[in-house]
Amino acid sequence: MAKRILARMALLIFGAIMALLMLEVGLRLWFGARGTRLEQMMYIDDRATIDVHTAQLIGVPYLNYTLNPSWEDVNQRGIRGDLVAVPKPEGVYRILALGGSTTFGHGLSYEEAWPAQLQRILRDDYGYSNVEVLNLGVPGYYSLDSVVSLATRGLAHEPDLVIVYDGLNDAMIRIYQDPECYGGDTPLFSFGIDRGIWQSGGEELPPSTLYRFLAIQFGWMEDPTTINSRMGATGWCPPQPENIGRLDLLAQNPPSHFERNMRSVAALAQSSDAQVLFSTFAWDKAAAEAQLAVDPSLDTLQALLIATDEQNALMQVIAQDEQVLYVDLASEMGAGAYFQGDQVHQTAEGTRRQAEVYAAFLHEQGILPE
Repeated sequence: MAKRILARMALLIFGAIMALLMLEVGLRLWFGARGTRLEQMMYIDDRATIDVHTAQLIGVPYLNYTLNPSWEDVNQRGIRGDLVAVPKPEGVYRILALGGSTTFGHGLSYEEAWPAQLQRILRDDYGYSNVEVLNLGVPGYYSLDSVVSLATRGLAHEPDLVIVYDGLNDAMIRIYQDPECYGGDTPLFSFGIDRGIWQSGGEELPPSTLYRFLAIQFGWMEDPTTINSRMGATGWCPPQPENIGRLDLLAQNPPSHFERNMRSVAALAQSSDAQVLFSTFAWDKAAAEAQLAVDPSLDTLQALLIATDEQNALMQVIAQDEQVLYVDLASEMGAGAYFQGDQVHQTAEGTRRQAEVYAAFLHEQGILPE
């Protein structure tokens, strides 16, 4: 009897091991042959392959991280798009576009992002054949990143005009960050966020495709391709508070960092004789308000609405104070087809509309040289 039970247990264990091996081999073959490049990085590639060859982002001094030149549509300087001449050729009018993933063009090709569409519209529809538009947008950037990016990389490209499209990431910081970090006396006093320090190395990833698939799906390990997986916490700020509402956090985190950074961008650009265009941040407010009408308890969504409206209004005030150009894109953009399902990132139709608004303004105001 005992031998029979042991034999059955051994058979069950053997069957379980064989099943796991078959799942391991099957998943590895599937992702290797049919998976997207992102899935191959998540579930198959080792850390060195991800770091050196396929990661969208790389660590750089002062700016923490930027785009990897090995990534598709990214040039040798870590900027999305074609490489432009430095020094700037005579007769070229150069525009720099600053911002996060909505400037970079999340989910879109390089040609569909609004900076590339702006260049095409200005050239083809308005006849400004000497205009170049550089896309300095990087996923995850907020207004302080725009300041540092402009100082360390942007001004070296000798811009004539800088377009600033920041807002949502700053609002997210305000509704999630502990007030002791956002405005307290820490070494991150002027940052507004404990993003962490970029790590170019890190622990080697588990070799098992099956384990990595399950671990990422169930939250046991971070996706090795994300920004957060590369950020080592400084420990200088408290973690994000869990027992306080987003509206309460927003009330304790005023837009002081956002205002300071916008004024710094204006001052930096003007110090190099470049004009500045401030744009309000456009997103699918109608969809957000409709969700709130159904469920008023969604305090994160309500806080986001308040924060973006507050920052958009502040953008107009700063533009007047700093005597820079201003476009209220939020009032010009509609909803629906202009935005992807996350209500924030534009569709290709949305980025085209954004570019059309900017192009019409620049033309009508006589900003661009004939």
